[in-house]
Amino acid sequence: MIRINLLPIRQLKKKQRLKTELLGFSAALVLVLLVLAVGWFALAGKIASLQDELVALEKKKQSYQPILKQINTLKKEKQLVEQKLDSVKKLQAGAQVTVRVLDEVASRTPTSRMWLSSLQQSAGRLQLQGIALDNETIAQYMQQLEASEYFEKTELTSSAQTDVAKQKLKSFSLTINVITPNS
Repeated sequence: MIRINLLPIRQLKKKQRLKTELLGFSAALVLVLLVLAVGWFALAGKIASLQDELVALEKKKQSYQPILKQINTLKKEKQLVEQKLDSVKKLQAGAQVTVRVLDEVASRTPTSRMWLSSLQQSAGRLQLQGIALDNETIAQYMQQLEASEYFEKTELTSSAQTDVAKQKLKSFSLTINVITPNS
């Protein structure tokens, strides 16, 4: 005799397997959603704490603004003072050079053969005017001036014969470049 099983066992097993897979998938989906929710809440908390920290740092930055303004003011004042000190140093150096130039002119001028009537110094140039006994005295004087470390390029701008106390003498004019020696 042939037995026929009328119960749908394969279909029941198939349905049971489908229910198990569906339940596993649902559980995995719920677990993934739960992990995502926990991560989202953690990130939202971190974002909120970073925003609070940013606000606190902005307030702290604002509290330092008067100090920063004072520092900037002090930097500007320091720069002005340094500029003034540099100007004073330059003036002192220039005054020393002027004194040395006058000393060089005085020590190199032969008083028995010539005398100076005018001396002007401006912008690194020295202009001398005077009277000498002859052209040779003027030439020797120019050579002596060029031998100085404070002078270079001595030029005779004019030379003319003049009468002084019934004597025929030479009036002259010199232009000399003044330099500051490296010391």
